[in-house]
Amino acid sequence: MDYASESDLEKLSLLKELVTPAAAIKAFYLKRIISQHEAEVSNRSDLVDRESKIGSLLIRCADRLCLKYLPRLYVDQELGFNAYSFGLDDKPIIVVGQDLINTLTEQEVLALLGHDSGHIGCGHMLYHALAEFILQGISLSASTVGIPLLEAPLRMALLSWRRESEISADRASLLVADSLDAVKSLLRKVTILNSGGANQTSKALSEIISTHPHLTRRLALLEDYYRSAEYFKARSKLESRNLVRKALLPICRFCGSVTTPYFTIILPILPAVAKKLTRPTASFDRSSVTRL
Repeated sequence: MDYASESDLEKLSLLKELVTPAAAIKAFYLKRIISQHEAEVSNRSDLVDRESKIGSLLIRCADRLCLKYLPRLYVDQELGFNAYSFGLDDKPIIVVGQDLINTLTEQEVLALLGHDSGHIGCGHMLYHALAEFILQGISLSASTVGIPLLEAPLRMALLSWRRESEISADRASLLVADSLDAVKSLLRKVTILNSGGANQTSKALSEIISTHPHLTRRLALLEDYYRSAEYFKARSKLESRNLVRKALLPICRFCGSVTTPYFTIILPILPAVAKKLTRPTASFDRSSVTRL
């Protein structure tokens, strides 16, 4: 993925070697657990309509990050100041607390949805689910799910990767919101609201047993990324990919509405394409040929 951090990719690759879920896990175990959890969430939440304001923000995120599937979005009345994503690759789900929505500006809501859409785009959901099972003290049988009985090392490995996955999601948030201030404000608000107002930036507690990086580290890494060539490269790739897709099919994949008329996209890029096609090739110099 264009915006995934290098450390996230490396640790996720190691986890895939250590934890090799068989097809039976998804079919008989995770799908059942995910279905049960969605049922619980839906009982206390409102399913967001695509045509609503927040629904349009979600479509904007999914389109910007080139997600294959539009996530279902629930606004949970009991979740408080939290948000998370879960599900499988072809059935992603985002849950956001109503209290959190009420405290955020529209730009911060966009950044929030961009963050969780980033988790989905990076393929984090399956391993986030496994992390939750293990961190809650649930022992997963090797015979059932194909995981070696190395709970302590696996626990630490999952925690370490989980923190790095948040960095990738922060990057996605920045790419969607296109505002460093909005993403930083979002992270500060969520951290403070979930700590009862305590200043997390001054805490010296170790990250080792945490699922999220410290706020100070997240903000520093976010600023570094924003000023890096990597950020501009990722943004350019996403914009080019969306431009080509809309030129070929100027209809929103998620809601079916016409996005941009075909000719308004094609005309601006025609001169550049024509220039490349008509660029003169280097003349063939016979004198440079080595004679045998």
